Amino acid sequence: MTTTPPDGASDAAASAAGDDDADRAAGGTPALGARLSAAGGVVLLCLVVAIAVTAAVFHGGGGRWFIVSTASMGQSAPVGTLVITSPDTASRLSVGDIISFRPPTAGGQVYTHRVDGFDGSGAVRTRGDVNGAADPWALTDADIIGRVMLLIPGAGWAIRAVPLLAVGFAALWFITGRFVSTDNRSAARITGACLVVSCTTALLKPLVGVAMLSTYVEGGFARATVVSTGVLPIRAEVTGGTHVDLVSGMVGTVSAPARAIADAYDVTTALHLPPAGWLVLGGICALPLLWCLVVGLPPRAEKPELR
Repeated sequence: MTTTPPDGASDAAASAAGDDDADRAAGGTPALGARLSAAGGVVLLCLVVAIAVTAAVFHGGGGRWFIVSTASMGQSAPVGTLVITSPDTASRLSVGDIISFRPPTAGGQVYTHRVDGFDGSGAVRTRGDVNGAADPWALTDADIIGRVMLLIPGAGWAIRAVPLLAVGFAALWFITGRFVSTDNRSAARITGACLVVSCTTALLKPLVGVAMLSTYVEGGFARATVVSTGVLPIRAEVTGGTHVDLVSGMVGTVSAPARAIADAYDVTTALHLPPAGWLVLGGICALPLLWCLVVGLPPRAEKPELR
């Protein structure tokens, strides 16, 4: 037996089916951004677990890691370098090896310097690559943490940034999830993520920096020996004098005509990249815009028309 729907029922059913198809097209299938976010979350979780397991095994075997915070090793280990060591003893070291240690006179601080020689008792003498003199101590096995097996420039900055970024992103996701409408949430999160990264960079200052190693007057010129402490190439210049181009950990000298002893000399720094470097930097700065163009923001929900 066949039945005929009441007048208008078939039209309503067709309309509902069309609405269902539109709903599935608009929101039933996960958006590209959601799929990428989910995949990124899985990859990040796997990476964190793998790093945690590797670190636990390494630490259990006596390995240690440190982050360089001073410029004493120059380009061999610039500021922000991640130092990874393995246990070793003084008798197995050679001149030129880089080691991490706690000097007997430095209150438990950790240094990473190069082996400069041995005294008559076999104790180790050390020296920083850019330091003007050898260190004032002699190290025994009790002072030595280990021989450096790996140096990763810049990785220390990333490790220091992780806690700040984690707190910033967690706060951003909570605030936008609670107080920002669905229509504006993606835009708010992209803007907020840029702000979190910018504030973290401003606090840590990993990109551009310079440290003064020494100052002296010679031949009627005041000279300053400086070392770059940031990860990007810079130009250091003394006001009214010369300039020098430096990469991370590199040492250079700037000078200016000597004036009165009480006068001060300002050493300024500026980012100094080749054309390709500026293009790369511009591309990184444009990533949020590219994300919006490639992934797209969710469409604004249209309000139903009143009839």
